[in-house]
Amino acid sequence: MDISESIRIQRKRLFKRIELLLLKYQRSYLSFVFLFAITGYVLILVFPLLVYIASENIYKNLIDSQIINWQDTMAWFALAMFATMFCYRYLRYKPASPAGLTISAEKLPEIFKLVEKINHHFKRPTIHRIIISTHYELDIIKTPRWALPVWSSNTLVIGLPLLLCFSPQQFECMMGRRLGQFSKNHNIITNWLYQLRASWKQYALSYGKQKYPDSMILKWLFSIYSFLYSALSIYVVRTDELNADSYAMELFNHEDIREMMTADTVYRHYLDTNFWPAVNKTALPIVNPHRKLSSIIHKILRGDKLAVLTNRVFTTVPEWNSPYPSLQLRLEKIAHDTPYMPEQTDVTAASQYLGQSQNIVIDLMDKLWLKQALLKRKKTAHKNNTKARSGK
Repeated sequence: MDISESIRIQRKRLFKRIELLLLKYQRSYLSFVFLFAITGYVLILVFPLLVYIASENIYKNLIDSQIINWQDTMAWFALAMFATMFCYRYLRYKPASPAGLTISAEKLPEIFKLVEKINHHFKRPTIHRIIISTHYELDIIKTPRWALPVWSSNTLVIGLPLLLCFSPQQFECMMGRRLGQFSKNHNIITNWLYQLRASWKQYALSYGKQKYPDSMILKWLFSIYSFLYSALSIYVVRTDELNADSYAMELFNHEDIREMMTADTVYRHYLDTNFWPAVNKTALPIVNPHRKLSSIIHKILRGDKLAVLTNRVFTTVPEWNSPYPSLQLRLEKIAHDTPYMPEQTDVTAASQYLGQSQNIVIDLMDKLWLKQALLKRKKTAHKNNTKARSGK
């Protein structure tokens, strides 16, 4: 066993002990993450508060005091100007909305009908926008409407890879668990903490686009804070993901949910460890990954290969920074001890819910993916060149 493998095993054991400790003291841990989440609001409100305090002290020095202390007054004035500058940047906050192809009810009515049907059961959340992305995902991203993350718009993000992998029944079950998760009927605190992970990252992205010195300070501040928050809240997120499975049981039976859980874990694992690494090694710009994905993955994941991969993901312990609980734990929560996933047929969620627009959507998403891949490679090459120059 080499040193890197030994370190990886020791690290997994360490994080496993931490996880067991946090589960033992779950309330204390939840309280700590809650307080750390409030810190983000303090970062936003501290500068308006400083403006108020500085203004009040300037007023007292100039009006209420018989002898004006010009040194104190100028110090408070400098603080007021400094805090006002940051308040101005806060007011110019422009939310970084999730990237993807925005769809309409006129073009893809079946998806909107499914969302409306499930929301009729859960009553909320209100979906303001639906987009299709290039990632394997199905999530709801809350985008703050202004500087303080209180009022937000909800974007339902549907990954095209997920549509190309899932059967219609699996996709419907997945949609039910996600919309139920955000309905907040039972898990208000954990879902709120779950949502803030995406919200704080949007602040760093937004201020990074404003090319001013004070904006760079805000970008640096929120980049560090969002990283720390994401790391500290990881087990809260896993708890909320387990809660999401329980919501799916309100609409679907245990066998459907077991199949959806297994398929979700198997497809995510295969795409992350096999499909996308192979695609990224291919020369650009001739790659059309989404055009090839469905046929490749359903041709490979059959028979013994599917059985071996299913067993592998069932026994795999998630990495410490993974937001997804283990498949074994998820199945235990619905009283199952074995995974199950049938071989996929030609009828996918993409063919049913995208209909005649499927080929158009695939072509558009391949172009978007290529644009993102070229940009990523350009940034990587620039970073490597910078390191090489500094090394010289």
